[in-house]
Amino acid sequence: MLGLNEDLVERSSEEMQENMENFLTDSERLRKEAADLLRRSDEVRNKSVEMRNQDADLAEDLWMESERLRDQSKEAMRLSVDNKVKAGDIKHQIKIHDLIENVIDEADEVWKGALRARRL
Repeated sequence: MLGLNEDLVERSSEEMQENMENFLTDSERLRKEAADLLRRSDEVRNKSVEMRNQDADLAEDLWMESERLRDQSKEAMRLSVDNKVKAGDIKHQIKIHDLIENVIDEADEVWKGALRARRL
């Protein structure tokens, strides 16, 4: 159909709006999770530094745990940004969808006007 993205034709604006809101909600949840993981990483890292002189093996284990938490934080933030980008793409699709509907509505009005004009 005119080379248009089939998603724009097959999905309603409401469905796309719901998907966009879901991505934004998930993005916010992941952002908070990333911040919490980073905070926990800092706490474990501080504990590792404090334990360095008392128990080097435990300090090393704590440091590795801190690094693992940091990696999880980075991944959660990456997913958060990815979801935000997906939500932005859907918002753009909604605008295009609405423009297409407006053009179709205007074309219908022009066509009806032309038909009325021929009847007179």
